[in-house]
Formats: sequence, structure tokens, C-alpha cells
Amino acid sequence: MISIEWGNIVIEIEEQVIKVIQNMRQDSPTDKESGGMLIGSILTDSNDFVIRDYTFPQKEDYQSRYRFIRREKSHNALLQKKWKESNNTVMYLGEWHTHPEMDPHYSLQDIRNWRRLLRKSKTFSDYLVFIIGGISIYRVWIGSRENGDIELVYEGAYNESNKFN
Repeated sequence: MISIEWGNIVIEIEEQVIKVIQNMRQDSPTDKESGGMLIGSILTDSNDFVIRDYTFPQKEDYQSRYRFIRREKSHNALLQKKWKESNNTVMYLGEWHTHPEMDPHYSLQDIRNWRRLLRKSKTFSDYLVFIIGGISIYRVWIGSRENGDIELVYEGAYNESNKFN
């Protein structure tokens, strides 16, 4: 489990989530971007949350070498199913996708999409998590619904954890 302290909250990301991103890395020149939702739970009596699940790319999604567009309908249906199966305890907490670069950075399109999601997505969390998986490392950003700020809070290699300072 990866634990990220940010302000007065703690975000925990289960290893299986990072493993799926690692398995979808674009380490071959023909690999396409992949992505999906991050799903988890807000812990009782705090703003802390645990990301423990995800959605995979669906056949309706658009995937190319340098772009992934998640189609809402199929991912939202998966999210609703997971919500019901969990007795209404797991919910949408953010997005993940891959980039074909060793050390991933967000694009202008990524930051626009993240800001739109902070404004428009419906979830009980005041924050959303965004993960980009590169070939060698992955990075984690947290966005605040209150002020729209998006901050890099963690980077790690797939086989070890390195806190970003």
C-alpha cells in the first residue's frame, strides 16, 4: 500500500491499482494509451480515503499512441455496479492513464480534463486523484474541488515506493 500525506488528509493506494497501471505501460512503440477511473472509499470521520479499485479501458474508449478518451457511459455503468456490490461504500475518486514516456508529465489536455472533472464530477470527496503511468515511473497528483488547485504529491518506481518531496 502506498500512503500519501497531503495537508490534513491521507490517501492510500493499494498495490493492485499500481500493478494494473504497470501492466499497461507503453513500453513498445505500438502500445496505445490506456486509462480509466480510480475507485475507492472515504474513511469514516475523516477526509482520508483508500483507492482500491479501477476500471480498465473499454471497447468504446478512444485509444491511440498519444491519447486516451474515456467514454463515460461504459465506465459509469461499471462504477454503478461496483457501488451496488460494495453496499454503497466505493465511489469515483479520480482517473488514471498511461503516457509513452519514461518520466510522465501531464499534457495541456490532461490538466484541462482534470479541472473539468474537479468542477463537474459527482462524488462525496472534496479531492480527486490523478495518476499517470510512465514507462519507468508513475506520478500522482491531487486536485482540490474547493480551489481547483492540482498538486504533484508522489512519484514512484513500479517496484519501489519513493515519496515526492
